[in-house]
Amino acid sequence: MKLSPTVRLLHNASPAVFNSTLTTYAQGYSVDIASQSTAAFIAPWVVTGRASGQFKKYDEKASFAIYKTDRGIGENRQRIVFGATDPYFNARPHGLEIPTDDFEQEQAGVTGDRFPLMQAKIRTLIAAAYRSREYNVWAAIKAAKTATGSIGVWSNAANDPIKEINTEIQAIADATGMLPNRMVMSLSAWATVMDHAKVIARRSGVSQDGVTYSDFAKMLLNPQIQIKVGMIPYDTTARGIAVSKSNIIGAEVFIFVGNDNPDTLDPSFAKSFSTYGRGVDQVKTYREKELMEIAAVDWSEDIQVVSPLSGRRITVS
Repeated sequence: MKLSPTVRLLHNASPAVFNSTLTTYAQGYSVDIASQSTAAFIAPWVVTGRASGQFKKYDEKASFAIYKTDRGIGENRQRIVFGATDPYFNARPHGLEIPTDDFEQEQAGVTGDRFPLMQAKIRTLIAAAYRSREYNVWAAIKAAKTATGSIGVWSNAANDPIKEINTEIQAIADATGMLPNRMVMSLSAWATVMDHAKVIARRSGVSQDGVTYSDFAKMLLNPQIQIKVGMIPYDTTARGIAVSKSNIIGAEVFIFVGNDNPDTLDPSFAKSFSTYGRGVDQVKTYREKELMEIAAVDWSEDIQVVSPLSGRRITVS
């Protein structure tokens, strides 16, 4: 979620006001935490300028049709339009806030300068926003895309992860005419692949100290594919129960077509539609009950799998 210090005039009744100092700090902190996130990699932002609108969904082979482009003198061109069955995005508001009681300043031993205490609060707030969005993105994507059956059993030394991933790359290319350019793996899936005997056997000429993402990509049908490993954990239990952490992605591999700057028409696998920005873009603050200061962040999103044919899922076991 990219942050920007740009002030936006929002039509709401909230007493919160834009805080440039905390926004600048959050912007710097977000650079580090964004490197661990995979949400914008698999479901990049589409800034629409409105909360609802139509988008092109590529869920049938007809969506990749070839058009008759020649025309007679005086005839109209063939027109590419939204179909009656193309769905609508509906970006919903999201937000988080964190309080700082006035007495916390005394507990922290801060005299005259609240900023160090607020820095800690902002780090907690931004980390929670990223983790929550990561969870929401992957919950939506896994609900919309089932895994290819009979593959991914990489605990069996006889099965070849490289061959199976290449089969999925080929399937996407055959279905869409596009070579998938991105892959996300959970940390556990990446560890399984790196330790697999058949992958190790392919590593001739590669340093045995370890394999980089680039080294691994060179074993695949698309040697330029971008690889990202997801490692953000979350607590799977309710508040008040002992912590039980799990990787948000799970033991999964997703191979897909992605675009850094998608729009409502391109066939990227998944997208995050947003009204005015790419996630959190400012920190706002306000006083509550004259006892505490509240720091708040807001964003809007609607996560959609736009082109199921452009992505494949492997559940690793």
